[in-house]
Amino acid sequence: MSTGKAFEYATAMSFYIHVNHQGGQVQIVNDIYFQNVKSSFDALGVNDKNNLMSAAMSAALEVFNLEKNLQDMTNNLIIRIAPDSYGEIGDVRDVILTKDDWGIGISCKHNHQALKHQRLSNRIDFGNEWAGYPVSQNYWQNVQPIFQMLQTYRNGGVNWRDLPNYGISKEQDVYIPLLNTFLNEFNQLDEEHSDLATRFMEYLAGRKDFYKFVMDRNHRVVTIYCYNLHGDLGIGGAVPFVPLPTNFISKSWKVNINGSQSTNTLIIEMNHNWTVGLRLHSAASLVETSLKFDSQPIQIPNSLLTIQIPY
Repeated sequence: MSTGKAFEYATAMSFYIHVNHQGGQVQIVNDIYFQNVKSSFDALGVNDKNNLMSAAMSAALEVFNLEKNLQDMTNNLIIRIAPDSYGEIGDVRDVILTKDDWGIGISCKHNHQALKHQRLSNRIDFGNEWAGYPVSQNYWQNVQPIFQMLQTYRNGGVNWRDLPNYGISKEQDVYIPLLNTFLNEFNQLDEEHSDLATRFMEYLAGRKDFYKFVMDRNHRVVTIYCYNLHGDLGIGGAVPFVPLPTNFISKSWKVNINGSQSTNTLIIEMNHNWTVGLRLHSAASLVETSLKFDSQPIQIPNSLLTIQIPY
């Protein structure tokens, strides 16, 4: 997490440094969010800092080639770090660049390509949060006993790995019943709302268009994914438009290589070549009363421009 924050700082500074060197007007909003990512960067060693800056600068220069508004040095460029709360409403941008009424954003990932890490809990209405469509009372009634059980073990300071000592299987008693209830509700919402696929993928991929920088330190490559879902990137045709899905093809359990059914992962397939995996997992050693989805892109549209740059 801290390296990811440091990469956000490196990305913001790369845009700042390049515009400054070109003689343009540029300003970084020096608020608590910027100070947070700066602290993460400052805590690293020299080699780590150099790696992050090299990857970020390589990607930033490529975005300059795609965005004519960035090449215009006459208007002041404002750079700011987005608060984490933006992700909760489907805005996945980490670094936001604006000039007057124009703006783009960068999502920064260090050694992973996850779309989001949204949660399920006894209070989170996933339907409303993801798509604006509240879940049913039936959903709440089915998930409450599971989360009440987790609350009991959390109060007792029990670790996930120790649940079998209490006759509880994390897979059979938590993941599978929770995902079955989730899947049933997801299907019900799909029957009631014809645009659920569009809203779901927009929530996962981003309600605001953005460039995603994925740094692969092992191979010293940074990959840029151009999520031009609403036509706001590369004005003038430099970045292809990427259509959001309009319907689901299938929502099912993942089948493992050995033919067995997964106990924690669903595969959501949509039209326009969108497929994502939703893997439910516990993000801590101690039993928690909420669980995380690791949402990974399995298939993305061919029109989504992807650029790999060695650094």
